[in-house]
Amino acid sequence: MRPAGRPSSLLLLATLAAGLCGCGAGGSPLQTVVAAAEATLALTRTTYDVTLAGQRLVPAPTKLPGGHAAYDFTTGTGYEALLVQRPDGAPQKLYLDYLPGAVYLLPWPAPRGLLPAGKLWIAVRYPASARAPGPLAVELEGLAPELPLEEIAWGAASASFEGTREINHVPMRRYAVTVDLAKALARARTAGRSAVAAAIARERRAAPSGRARMTIFVTGPGHVGRIELTVPGSGVAAVTFQFTSFHAQFTPSPPPAARSVPVSAVAQPPSAVWALATA
Repeated sequence: MRPAGRPSSLLLLATLAAGLCGCGAGGSPLQTVVAAAEATLALTRTTYDVTLAGQRLVPAPTKLPGGHAAYDFTTGTGYEALLVQRPDGAPQKLYLDYLPGAVYLLPWPAPRGLLPAGKLWIAVRYPASARAPGPLAVELEGLAPELPLEEIAWGAASASFEGTREINHVPMRRYAVTVDLAKALARARTAGRSAVAAAIARERRAAPSGRARMTIFVTGPGHVGRIELTVPGSGVAAVTFQFTSFHAQFTPSPPPAARSVPVSAVAQPPSAVWALATA
C-alpha cells in the first residue's frame, strides 16, 4: 500500500543484482572490508531488506519486524518502508526518508490527532553544528545501512575472515569488523553527513569501549551483500541488512517541507514519537 501524496519513489522496484555472485579475495581482511564498504557506498541505486530483532522502539505488544528499502549512497538519500504489526491487526506502515542532514518519518495511516491538517511527515533534522544529539539520531540512522558502511569506510580498526557462507544461493565471505567510533565520527563531520555524525556521537555515549562491532558478508565482485550488527544505543538488539539489488530503479524525491512538522511539535521527549506514531 502507498500513502496518498507519497512520492512514487516508495515503490521500490528491486531486481536481483547480477553482481551478487562469485568468489575471491585479495589483501588483508581489513583492506578487504574497507574496500567493500567504499565500493558499496559508491552505488547509486540499491535495494535491501531490513530485519529487526529485539527492538524496543515501539511498545509491546506492537511489533516492528522490518521492511524493504532503497538507497542512493552517493547522495545519502534513502527510502524505507517498515511494517507495523499492531495487536488489533490494523494495517500500518512507517515510511522513513533519509537525507544527509535529516530523517523524515511518515506513519501511514497516521494515528488520529497526531499531525496537523495537511501534514504528513515528521521531520528530524541534524544541523552540522549540533553537538548534543538526542536518541532519535541513532534510533533512525541505525535502521539504514549507510551508518555501518560509513563507519567501516571511515573508522574500521580491525577485521577477521570467518569463512564462506552461502546466502540465497550466493557464496559470500564473512568478516567480523571492529570500528573506532571516534575516528568514524571525525570523518562523518568532515564529510558533512550530519545525521550520520549525530548517530555516531550517540553510539559513542552508549559504547564505553568506543568501539562498534558488526559482521559483514562480501560478494565476489567486492560489494557488501549483507550486514549484521547491534547499533549501540539504538533500541534494537539486532539488525540485518540484506541487499537485494545493486541496480534498482527509483527516483529520489524528498518530502516537501510544506507537508512536514518538526518532531518537537509532535513528541516530548522526541523519542516518544515511536509510541505516538504507532498508537
